[in-house]
Amino acid sequence: MIDTVLPPADHTTVQVIHVGTERQPVVIVDGVTGAVASLIEQAARTRFQPAGEVGSHYPGLLGPAPTTYLDAMVRLVLPLIEAHFDTGPVAPMRARGNFSLVTTPPAELTVEQRIPHVDTADALQFATVHFLCDGGSGGTGFFRHRATGYETIDASRLAAYRAALDPELVRTPPEAAYAVAAGDDLFEGIGMIAARPDRLILYRAGLLHSGLIGTPPVAAADPRRGRLTGNLFLQCRAVTDRAVTDRAVTGRAVTA
Repeated sequence: MIDTVLPPADHTTVQVIHVGTERQPVVIVDGVTGAVASLIEQAARTRFQPAGEVGSHYPGLLGPAPTTYLDAMVRLVLPLIEAHFDTGPVAPMRARGNFSLVTTPPAELTVEQRIPHVDTADALQFATVHFLCDGGSGGTGFFRHRATGYETIDASRLAAYRAALDPELVRTPPEAAYAVAAGDDLFEGIGMIAARPDRLILYRAGLLHSGLIGTPPVAAADPRRGRLTGNLFLQCRAVTDRAVTDRAVTGRAVTA
């Protein structure tokens, strides 16, 4: 059982980069748990299922992560959100997360899986990727949509973005491959973070992003050998009472 993702302070480094012309922050935390081997073994005992069976477009398998692990990640990222994303005090509204394994061969990707995406148009929802795999498994890239210039998609941009993108995907379907860091005719790469064991990255869920994957290995469905990550999607709300936020950090997150 994993009780915490907080290691001794000297095992952890935090850096922040700002990508693109919108200068969106991406927080990088290295040495976040000190427990990669334990998490991999936990994942190896987990029942994974195809992402499509649970209504996800993820190109592979999803499995439930321990609630204690997800709660600890929420406690970790809340102060990072307040410090680096210009939100002011926030409290968690809803958190969901899982273990993830990329298993889909490039030739079998849907059109939407071949291009950068956003998880939501909610400006107060955040995503994390916790790499539990080695650096050869591919990192995460961030992108600008060339036609609109958008790097983030919020409620005010969503309709215009889809109105521009959907005809592009009909006229020029992307090749059957995962996105690459440099981008393509439709999207320009604006930054990338390499995979590293026990590295966690935190970013707005509305920032255009994609895994930088290549071809999954033959053993892609094996948590001990595939591109295993822990993922968290955290929807927040702004609060004006500091005590409310402090109680939210120490309480159990709502997971689903």
